[in-house]
Amino acid sequence: MEQKAAMLDALRDGIVRLCSPLRIYVYNQKTSTAGELSSVKLCVVIPDGDSREVECRLYMELESDLPFDVLVYTEAEWQALLETKLSFAQHIRETGRLLYAID
Repeated sequence: MEQKAAMLDALRDGIVRLCSPLRIYVYNQKTSTAGELSSVKLCVVIPDGDSREVECRLYMELESDLPFDVLVYTEAEWQALLETKLSFAQHIRETGRLLYAID
């Protein structure tokens, strides 16, 4: 289990290095029958820029032994989505685990 946690930490550090996010949430994770972390779904909130471009860059440039999916939002996109009570962003904020934050 510690090895998978280290892989999640390395994935987080790679995201921070590549796009300087404001926050990273884990909103879903899969575990094997042995209880080992086997994949994660992450939400990354960046200060500004092109969220689609950053998402593509993360997929292209991050090397990880832990399979992952990532959603990227700018802070403005994130805040606008949080105003809608039933948005996926609201669900992520309420049920996800904050993995990284600078604010």
